[in-house]
Amino acid sequence: MKRIRVKSLSYIILLIIVIVFALTLQGNAANKTYQWRIGTLVPKIVPLGAGMYEFAQLVEERTNGQIKMDCFPVQQLGNWMDEFDNISRGSQEMGFLPPSPRYSQLSGIYLDFIVTDWDHFYKFFGKDGFLYKYIEKGCDQLGVKLLSFMNIGFEGYSGTKGPVVYPEDITKLKIKTRVGYPTSKIYYEELGPVVSIDMNEVFTALQLGTVDCQANQSVETVYTQFRDVTKYFTDINSMPAFCCIFINKKLFDSLPSEFQKIIQETADEVAMKVNNRSQANEEEYYKKFEEEGVVVTRLTPGQREAWINLAKKPGGLWDSSRESFGTEFIDFLLENL
Repeated sequence: MKRIRVKSLSYIILLIIVIVFALTLQGNAANKTYQWRIGTLVPKIVPLGAGMYEFAQLVEERTNGQIKMDCFPVQQLGNWMDEFDNISRGSQEMGFLPPSPRYSQLSGIYLDFIVTDWDHFYKFFGKDGFLYKYIEKGCDQLGVKLLSFMNIGFEGYSGTKGPVVYPEDITKLKIKTRVGYPTSKIYYEELGPVVSIDMNEVFTALQLGTVDCQANQSVETVYTQFRDVTKYFTDINSMPAFCCIFINKKLFDSLPSEFQKIIQETADEVAMKVNNRSQANEEEYYKKFEEEGVVVTRLTPGQREAWINLAKKPGGLWDSSRESFGTEFIDFLLENL
């Protein structure tokens, strides 16, 4: 009888030890802290850059300091496409970055004139939009979770020569387009000599006359970073200057559900603020340019259609991109946009 009591007592003690150990592990998991890096390609003074800092601050507050982020603006962690690669690999946790056109799963949205106004941006890049789901699927394949989409404005023509109203106005100008964006090269090589220059070198290239214009920056970016080498700006609206909030997917999936919820809801909240601020600021930058003597050309619908036709016409940019992006994707664009 005594042995049975001793044995029972041993089981009880062992059970207590197991429970205490489990509670300790649970407590340690609940109190785990994270230190992340988050980067973007713009300065803090613009809505996207400010949004990154606001996001980091809100997440820290809402997780009671368990998730802290060091913020790195203006590509301090490297070229923005490299930053995307690093998030995919897990060597960088988060970013306020464009989807990288290095990957075929993502590069379709860099076709010019898919979206040319804010209403269509919200329709197609909103959570239920075709283009949001297209990027979300591609990111998932690359180990990146897409949290939200933002637009800092629409890209236009800007440079030292002009004015530019119709495509033929830039046929003799040296055009800077994006490095690594083959679709823009296809589009603009019809119009004039195309030079691919990294963004960090554009100011000097415009200053020295290496290029006469750049055809792929929003009015906000041009005003805040290139105003001293800009004499002309035209709102061609070739595409949204989109950016996303990304996080390494494996990291996100490993987080407690309450932290996942905080991060997703905070991303949606900040993205909406960035979009609203950017849309409001767009008109203000046009006014500032005009006040400072820059020739600002606002295209009429008919004038803009001349540009769009280069992309949509049979044998044009979209049609010639079927091999790269698939017939189904191109047919959808032609039928719905």
